[in-house]
Amino acid sequence: MPIRNQIQAIVQTLSRQPTFIYGTVNEMNALADDLNSFPCVFMYPLQPIEIAPHINGSVENKFSIYLEFLFKTAFDQYTSDNESYVNQALSMANEFIVKASKYREGEGRYFRIKATDKAKSLPVYNKFDVNTTGVNLSITLSTMYFDNI
Repeated sequence: MPIRNQIQAIVQTLSRQPTFIYGTVNEMNALADDLNSFPCVFMYPLQPIEIAPHINGSVENKFSIYLEFLFKTAFDQYTSDNESYVNQALSMANEFIVKASKYREGEGRYFRIKATDKAKSLPVYNKFDVNTTGVNLSITLSTMYFDNI
């Protein structure tokens, strides 16, 4: 199953029940125009995937994920008027990180988030034609592959 599906499954468990959209920036801009349900989590295509073989015969895959947690905002609002949206979006991003670290698909934990890997987030203002505000999140999620032969 594509990583996108696991991310979407995690997003659907968030307490604010955001909508989920996946695609390139141009695709998401067009889709956001017709979106009636905010907040929304926008997932960009995966960045490079790091593949690291281990001594025990397992392979670790590290996925760099870039998400935006956005609320629809008015065009005439000042940045200071949008701070509450940034705080709410940051709360969603934090909840996403916690739930991603506990996400299970079948037996065992699906994603690992290492304490040494730091997630990064910045406020996002006036994004897309529909005008949205929130935060972005760059995070590395890893999975382990074991050959059962």
